[in-house]
Amino acid sequence: MILCLAVAGAVIAGGCLSADEKSPDLNDVGMSSFTSEKEMLKYFENRSVSGSRFLSSYGGSGSNDMAVDAPAGVPAPEAPATMEASDNSKAPDYSKTNVQIAGVDEADIIKTDGKIIYYTPNLHYPTNITEHTDSKYPYYTYDTYQITLVINAMPAATASIISQIKETGGNLYLADDLLIVIKTGMDNQIVAYDISDPVHPKVMWEQAYEGYYTDSRLIGDKLYFISGDYGFGLLPITYMGKELVYTDFYYPGGPDIIRPAADNTYYVTKMDVKTGSVEDTKVFISSYRSIFFVSADNLYLTNHYYPDTQLMFLNFVESNGSDYLLAETMQYIKKVMGYDLSSNIKYMAVSEAINNYTSGLTGDENTAFSDSFYEDYNAYSSALIIEAEKTTITKINLETFNVVSGVVPGRINDKFSMDEKDGYLRVISSVGDDYRTDESTLRSMVSVLSSEMETVGTLDNVAAGEYVQTTRYVGNTLYLMTYAENDPFLLIDLSNPESPSVLGEMRLQGTYNYIYPISDTLLVGFGYTGDWRDMRTKLSLYDVSNPQNPIELDVFYFNNDEYVSVYDYRGFTWNAAKNLMIVSGSNTAYVFEIKENQITLMKEDMHEGGYITRSAYVGNYLYVFSDAEIHVYDMANWQRVQVISIEQPVYPEYGTIYPIHDEPVYAAQA
Repeated sequence: MILCLAVAGAVIAGGCLSADEKSPDLNDVGMSSFTSEKEMLKYFENRSVSGSRFLSSYGGSGSNDMAVDAPAGVPAPEAPATMEASDNSKAPDYSKTNVQIAGVDEADIIKTDGKIIYYTPNLHYPTNITEHTDSKYPYYTYDTYQITLVINAMPAATASIISQIKETGGNLYLADDLLIVIKTGMDNQIVAYDISDPVHPKVMWEQAYEGYYTDSRLIGDKLYFISGDYGFGLLPITYMGKELVYTDFYYPGGPDIIRPAADNTYYVTKMDVKTGSVEDTKVFISSYRSIFFVSADNLYLTNHYYPDTQLMFLNFVESNGSDYLLAETMQYIKKVMGYDLSSNIKYMAVSEAINNYTSGLTGDENTAFSDSFYEDYNAYSSALIIEAEKTTITKINLETFNVVSGVVPGRINDKFSMDEKDGYLRVISSVGDDYRTDESTLRSMVSVLSSEMETVGTLDNVAAGEYVQTTRYVGNTLYLMTYAENDPFLLIDLSNPESPSVLGEMRLQGTYNYIYPISDTLLVGFGYTGDWRDMRTKLSLYDVSNPQNPIELDVFYFNNDEYVSVYDYRGFTWNAAKNLMIVSGSNTAYVFEIKENQITLMKEDMHEGGYITRSAYVGNYLYVFSDAEIHVYDMANWQRVQVISIEQPVYPEYGTIYPIHDEPVYAAQA
């Protein structure tokens, strides 16, 4: 009765609409900009999300005289009054950040120009400590910050910390004589320091940003910055000093049967790294699960579309219900379907009608109905779920900031699933990977999209029944490893964009999380072997000179009690000139020589009391970083020539409750 009254009320308020609808084009999805402010506001009103915090103008202003102090409680290191400006033309060979795309720099906790190393340890120093004694249990409150260490790397035997920058966040870039620090947390800012005199870094410009830091890239003198926020923005919005209008906003759309994940707003901004000025900003309504891939020319953003299960059910009943239900029941259902109601109200009304029908059946009749109706519906919905699951990919041209969208089937695993070459975007996606479908439907598909984001070539049924674990594009070859009992290692030829094809395959033991090309014909794979009871990290060397017959040349197994990170690829360092690869363990760095088709362990560097984060090399010297100290090695003889200690944070004394940032620190009781 209540459901019927709700339906009747909605019908009176909404009127009727024709039930004669064409089958939707499931590929007609993608990002579109709003055509008017009225359209934009209506879109927001239809979304059950909270309003954005972006209600007023904000932005940073440049400053050339801000002091850079040593952290409270951490003594400032002694240093000469000044140092000569870095001359990179005289700098020896040195390591760069391990990035996905050559020439597209990524933020990291370590940057070097071959003379000075900038390093942000994962340490949080307390400041503004306040003791509260006006309660039953005295306690402390405090804020925290991080420090970026400025290290004079050469000569290596006397390497030392020459200054410190007090910031929060270890997202660093180097751009000639500028150090860019992306601050996160409570004080969201991008700060540029003049480091021509690294002993006395000087703030050149600052730019505040709202939301949370998502990602960034540095290409030439342009910084591409992405921040995110839950909910949607309300006009007028001023972001980083630039007023945005409705044409700057893009939203996902498509047929009603599939819905886009739309719970986040992303701000994509292009900045002049020398001045901090904002050149352009575009806003994208998308999902917190969106993936960003950046090439030298374009930035790509993904958005996942999933089927509307209520609409699927309604469409099935409207089209096929006569095979299972009485005529009068179907007459009522078709009447409900003809009204201008929300799919949720229609779903409740139709479900109630079916329940009323089945309640009058005998036990055997009810069982027979359920067996036939739901078996047919499950087959229908499973096929539609596979067909309707899509991922849109939105391309933002980094030069013009023009926007165009394309679509691929299924879902994309991560940013390494995408690559761009000669104007074509190559993508591998998983199709049928849904808990509502049978496992046998799972497969992968390679799609090649043109510069206009139209699909020009596909390769279907790749690794059927297996999950994509790791991918890497090298030139016109896609290397793919899946997750299965015997994991296939596939080589896929992309030289003809219109006709991708499988080049070769081999079966492996173990799961791989990262692939790194060390030459045109040699790959290194990092992963695991064994089950959860006896899992070991492994490092493998592959020869892919014959694509039809890839070969595993050598493998190194780490101790099963040693945790080696295979997820943060920035933790790997490859020295091509010396054929050395440095891999970070929990408290041990492993130095391997990969030469003459063999993996040889050259050195193990253990740190006491600190988790190893990164490694870098300058000339003939290797620097290994942890949160406690920095070790420097001469790579000619593997002798340690210097140890640099890092001052540790000192927190106030506390009792039984461990201190948490922004929460009270309870003082020890007598």
